[in-house]
Amino acid sequence: MSPRPILTKALAVVGMSLLALAATALSLPAHAATPSPAAIDSDGDPGTTIVGGGPVNDPKPWIAALHNGGAFTCTSSQIGSEWIITAAHCVEGGGNYSVRIGSLDRSSGGTERAVSEVHMHPDYAWPLNDIALLRLAQPFDNEYAPMANSADVQLGQASTIYGWGSENADWSGPLPERLKYSNGVTSTEGCQTTNVICMVGDGGVAGGDSGGPGFVQSPVTGEYVLAGVCAIGYKPTDGRWSGYTSIPANADWINQVSGL
Repeated sequence: MSPRPILTKALAVVGMSLLALAATALSLPAHAATPSPAAIDSDGDPGTTIVGGGPVNDPKPWIAALHNGGAFTCTSSQIGSEWIITAAHCVEGGGNYSVRIGSLDRSSGGTERAVSEVHMHPDYAWPLNDIALLRLAQPFDNEYAPMANSADVQLGQASTIYGWGSENADWSGPLPERLKYSNGVTSTEGCQTTNVICMVGDGGVAGGDSGGPGFVQSPVTGEYVLAGVCAIGYKPTDGRWSGYTSIPANADWINQVSGL
């Protein structure tokens, strides 16, 4: 029987193996030392997209690649002309953040904007309240990801997740350029954290998928709406499970910060 994978958030820690951490982050800080076995690809990014699933070929104007000092760190989504939503653990180390919006490729195309403000949830303590809002230095009018409300989320509904994380179960690199997706359903499997929506499908999350969008098909409208941001996964990725911080559960805080 294979050992139980480690519940992770994928933090690079000098002098420690990632496998030795009981709680580690799905993203790797752009300038942190990267211990074995995490590889570094040719452009210096953490070698950590969805394991399984497939490449995205149709436009996703709201998708945003988050960079710190010019290096890719996390996946994120645009929810308003001035606002990007992602995971708090993607920005807890501070830095010089920018986003590339609307491109399926993380390093080219789309529209680039600098980030002027970072708002982490005041009660963030991973894996609780792992959500953050980033304000753009210059507004960008676009087609935004529609956010779910509580009536849009239920167990067993169709879901789709997106991200630029590692394609390998051990989270090794290099990172692909093309955005990936996985289709599945909302589930209680592995879901033991407050205000987290869990999804099981044909692909599991890995390093680099952090902050990425989890969409569900609303039973009210039939449309796909943004229900959560990627916060939790297992390393190695031995299943197709992923945990997303609930947007409906944090709607009041989102509105308080952004007005959305």
